[in-house]
Amino acid sequence: MRLTLMIRYAGEKITVVLLDDHPMIRLSLEMAASHYPDMQITGSFSHSHELLSWLQKNAADVLVLVLDYILGGDELDGLSLIKQILSRHPTLKILLSSSMESLAVIRAAFMSGIKGYISKREEAQTYFEAIRVIDRGLRFIPDNIESELSKIPVRKRDGAVLDGPLYHANGEKLSRLDTLLSPREAEVIRCFLDGMQVIEIAEKLKRSRKTISGHKQSGMKKLGLTTDLELFKYRDHLF
Repeated sequence: MRLTLMIRYAGEKITVVLLDDHPMIRLSLEMAASHYPDMQITGSFSHSHELLSWLQKNAADVLVLVLDYILGGDELDGLSLIKQILSRHPTLKILLSSSMESLAVIRAAFMSGIKGYISKREEAQTYFEAIRVIDRGLRFIPDNIESELSKIPVRKRDGAVLDGPLYHANGEKLSRLDTLLSPREAEVIRCFLDGMQVIEIAEKLKRSRKTISGHKQSGMKKLGLTTDLELFKYRDHLF
């Protein structure tokens, strides 16, 4: 079921600043925002140095960062820009929008501190739903991207790719287990954390002990954990 996010307070607007090197896209977002009473575009820029200069004297709730040059280009690399912005303005919530769907880049962007990702192909309504979600301190990511990211093994020192509360594009809140693991892996890990032994889990799920052990090991690998002790240590961070 889709969750409709309400305006946070009567009369209070979410302040949004835009960075996009395409004037027509910025104009389109500005015009679309005028139809949403809880949105206010307070700044709109085509170059990163303009944005950085504006942020020195002004503040916003959400930055919509539209980048197609995230791996390079004629300006500061997109990932470096994200890190620079957040080092100076750590409370600013960033929604990254791009026509690129490189999992490596999106993963790196989340680990750099963005709060949401959305494709440039999405409708305006989805953009503003995403803005509302991340303004509440949650994460926003399309279902297909979340599914693919969950298959990427995570190194322990990197932490969770999507660390923190997450909302699916369909509005359902996910635990970190559901975010990072397959449904079967997540079920096995949950049973194990509830104190069940491999043989008990196998009986419950009608699977062989070898299959259950395989799900457990692959799940722990994706979580970046190597021992049962570590799994129980980080239990509270997985739900």
